[in-house]
Amino acid sequence: MLLNFMNLLGPAVLSLAASTLLRLPTPPNSHSVVHSLSLPGFQFRSVEPLISTHSNKKVQNHFSLSRLGTSKPRRSAVALLGQVQRDNGGGSYENVTAVNHYAVEYSVNATFNGIPMTIVIDSGSADTWIRGSNFTCRNSHNETIPKETCGLGPSFTGNFTGGPIENEHFTIRYGDGENMQGQVGYMDVELAGITVVGQEIALASRGTWLGNNITSGVLGLAYPSLTSAYIGNDLDADDQYLSIPYSPLFTSMVSDGLIEPYWTLAMARNSSLGSISLGGMPPVDLNRSDYDSTPILIADIIDRERTAWQPSFYTIVPKGFHFGHATTVGEYPFILDTATSLIYLPYNLAEVVNAQFEPPAKYSYDYGSYFTECDAIPPSFGVQIEETTFWVDPKDLLNKEVKDPDTGYCQTGISDGGEGPFILGATFLTNVVVSMNIASGRVEFWSHEFY
Repeated sequence: MLLNFMNLLGPAVLSLAASTLLRLPTPPNSHSVVHSLSLPGFQFRSVEPLISTHSNKKVQNHFSLSRLGTSKPRRSAVALLGQVQRDNGGGSYENVTAVNHYAVEYSVNATFNGIPMTIVIDSGSADTWIRGSNFTCRNSHNETIPKETCGLGPSFTGNFTGGPIENEHFTIRYGDGENMQGQVGYMDVELAGITVVGQEIALASRGTWLGNNITSGVLGLAYPSLTSAYIGNDLDADDQYLSIPYSPLFTSMVSDGLIEPYWTLAMARNSSLGSISLGGMPPVDLNRSDYDSTPILIADIIDRERTAWQPSFYTIVPKGFHFGHATTVGEYPFILDTATSLIYLPYNLAEVVNAQFEPPAKYSYDYGSYFTECDAIPPSFGVQIEETTFWVDPKDLLNKEVKDPDTGYCQTGISDGGEGPFILGATFLTNVVVSMNIASGRVEFWSHEFY
């Protein structure tokens, strides 16, 4: 789930003329596809490696991931970044669990001032927030509606340690239209056996949400430049110049010397096998796995000073894609997003890949994704990271849990990412073990074939 880039942009971006997108032709019999992309409003450069300081504590707890349902498809990363283009023209393990008939969403269990809560894990945002006891549910027109409509899990029944931070609140808007507002304060937060004393988090007092009636908030794992705290107590404030960056949970664990400076994720189609490790590796056998790594990139966003020189999202550039008998080459920025269900490719590339299903998949405007017969044969599909291709299991390329009741067809794992940047969501991430190493400034990948 990626944050809404409109919160990160100033008026200078909106006045820019759109650059030309070079579309991929659809050759009927070509065995090699070559394409390139121009992204208005974005520049990319590598993250500077940090000096690794060894932690003074290593916790060897293991928690599984959980697969949970949501009431709508999660495509926040593509909604967010596509909107920008349209406007321009060793340590511890946590179980990750999630799915509904539209989307995949993974959750973890954390404790806030001694009170356990189940929250969504999100590599595309940075804030940690939980539902407050006074939460008000609102619709897209900002009208108050029954709390049950938002589908949040139980409310947090405790309080901030020492009360909320004076004259500070948070306002976060996700790319799929969901949003949350509320107070900011300090709590002792425990995750996977690691406790951060006095961690800054948010208690949501109102918002628009389409949840699963189980999770009560979000744990953001992205960089501090994407945190959403603001000066003042006006919950409707939306001014980037009032923002107050702070250290989110993972960053605090690193800076406090509690873990090594990386986290590693091993999603799985079977939720009982998935896990996340903070400062270490999940308990996954990687002896027969392929391996490669690639730099984390900074999205240099115009008129947003700190995201122009500080890392924000886990952005990479794959060397290409392999599908059927075709191969792509070219440099496309992709966001690694645990809270996005599908793989979002450039439009014409998505068309070419979906056309290679047998029978071919067709785009559904009702769902915003492609559908084909549920017994269709998917093409082979792999993502090339540097010199290594990581293949996606055919089971993940055809989601039989997402069925159109009118046609009886099933959703494919490949969709249209508009003009990008694009997204490698759960369809891809369930096929790799991925480590976000902020010390080296690189993302490491291992093939995860046996799960």
